[in-house]
Amino acid sequence: MHPQIIAMAAAEHVKDMQAQATRGRRARAARRARRGGIVVTAASSADLIALRQDPCPELPCQPVPARAA
Repeated sequence: MHPQIIAMAAAEHVKDMQAQATRGRRARAARRARRGGIVVTAASSADLIALRQDPCPELPCQPVPARAA
């Protein structure tokens, strides 16, 4: 093929790929807008203490010796 035809086809392909990327970015932005933004906030120490779980005072069952297993 003629080099100019190849260059034109390559340029057209690049334009198509850029258009596809732009559509994808816009679609992701629209989905993000519908879902609402992810807001990261710093947790206070009271929140962290409330989330902490106390250890279980006793095991729910007796430990199994290795030979019995």
